[in-house]
Amino acid sequence: MNRPTQAFEDMLRTFFADFLDLVEPGLIPRLDLDQVAFPCRNELADWPEEERRGLGLLAEVFTRRGRRLSVLVQVELQAGCRECLEERLLGWYLRLALEGRQPARMIVLVLKGGRPGPTLEWIVDEVDGEELLRVPYLSFGLEGYPAEGYLDRNEPVAWALSTFMRPTLRSQEEHLRICLEKIAGLAC
Repeated sequence: MNRPTQAFEDMLRTFFADFLDLVEPGLIPRLDLDQVAFPCRNELADWPEEERRGLGLLAEVFTRRGRRLSVLVQVELQAGCRECLEERLLGWYLRLALEGRQPARMIVLVLKGGRPGPTLEWIVDEVDGEELLRVPYLSFGLEGYPAEGYLDRNEPVAWALSTFMRPTLRSQEEHLRICLEKIAGLAC
């Protein structure tokens, strides 16, 4: 698979616990992140090809009480049609639920555009004005969100996310250079 977001999703897979701690710290204490599994898309063989291809990073985790849950991280290059995004999220949510992969959280990471920072959103499925289903998801718009708080953290995934954020204490070029130096320092 050669989706533009694949490299970013690979990084999130590597630093999954750190990523969750950054975007939704309240979720971490409820999970046993020593047992995270990342099902490959081949395990979703009953899904239509288009849905499998568009699906982001799917993680299966266990709660501290032993219940299996799914966390979906959808990386969007740019904010687009919210209704279209929510339609896809709702479809994935329902498919996961039907397969017994109880969805715990869906997180949408928007690299460019969108509302800055983490925001709890709701997909509301209605028929003739009657609400049938309400599904939460966390949207996190990186562009426009203050970058320094993430750059100052110790987690490499925070530095990578910070490259898309808005620096407030230095120029964009200087900020990007510092981010990349910190990331490059990992390889040494």
